[in-house]
Amino acid sequence: MFVVAFLGVFVAAGSAIGYFLSFRPLYLAYQARAWTAADCEVISSRVASSGKTARPDILYRYYVADRAYTSDRYHFLPGSSSDSGVSDTVARYRPGTQFQCFVDPADPTQAVINRDITNWYYFGLIFFGAFAGIPLLIGTFALRQFASARAAQQRADLSFGMPAAAATTMGTVGDFGPAVLQPTMSPIGKLVTATIVCFFWNGLVGVFTYFEIQQFSSGGGGSWFLAIFLLIFQIIGVALLLAVPYQLLALANPRPRLTLSRGTLPIGGTVPFEWQLIGTASRVSRLTMTLKGREEARYRRGTDTRTDRHEFHSEVIAEATDATSIEHGSGTIRIPARTMHSFTANNNKIVWTITVKGEIVHWPDVDETFDVTVSPS
Repeated sequence: MFVVAFLGVFVAAGSAIGYFLSFRPLYLAYQARAWTAADCEVISSRVASSGKTARPDILYRYYVADRAYTSDRYHFLPGSSSDSGVSDTVARYRPGTQFQCFVDPADPTQAVINRDITNWYYFGLIFFGAFAGIPLLIGTFALRQFASARAAQQRADLSFGMPAAAATTMGTVGDFGPAVLQPTMSPIGKLVTATIVCFFWNGLVGVFTYFEIQQFSSGGGGSWFLAIFLLIFQIIGVALLLAVPYQLLALANPRPRLTLSRGTLPIGGTVPFEWQLIGTASRVSRLTMTLKGREEARYRRGTDTRTDRHEFHSEVIAEATDATSIEHGSGTIRIPARTMHSFTANNNKIVWTITVKGEIVHWPDVDETFDVTVSPS
């Protein structure tokens, strides 16, 4: 669950940024609607600038119950901004100017000049959505996928753990009757995943790209260093931008449907199967199906957790180039005798899949993967 923990860092950071830049200021501005008006006088005023950003620095005096108080709060937004109206604001509040400010009746030390909510109050929501919202969706999706895979593996472990006689008498129709395979991820799932990753990645890189542009505009000395550093991340961002329309076009592809004569494939045995392309199969010029087996081993090296993958078997089980065979056909799957059945443990896993690839000229290819269960002989 390293991915979930990694995304959790972004969720925490995005939530903190959203809280200080938007949620807290919006809450205070809403609370200030009930604050009472008081006569105030400007003591001093100036534009506090920092590079291309500025804020109004206005110190004013007011009285509550014949007691004098001072404050320099103009609004509830933290820090400074690139708002071009800062100079005009300071000009309206010259020293000696009389005006009305708003004071918290429960705490007279708290006062504000402008309690109106502007567009800058919602700026932090962009960071919250990019840094917290999108990673939260990805983490939720990853947890659901993990839970589904864990439940499926537990059912498989129960089946593999039975004695031979019990497995014969307690076998289900899915084990010994026809079974329709389900893809590991549907085209819609691929599109949603690509879109979420694209928004998350480019939202994050876009923030730093904005600062990069700002540095070039102001002639900052570190502009070229930042540009070179961000280049690889920006290239990946462009690739992700292209992946979204690619997956969108792939939704129009014909969908492969694989039906096995039985739900599990025995080691050393053969299982007939059929395929059918649902949709405009005539667009596919070549169809290839490959049976693959791989081993996954997870281990720790220092504080890092790594997963090694080794493909120990790859065999083309069906290939078609004419229109009739591409749309519908049949074949036989044979699992080699000296291989390993499907298996999942805490740090090791044996996974068998059938990959279906259909070549389409000038269009995204059909590319679907189906998990299959291989049982002991």
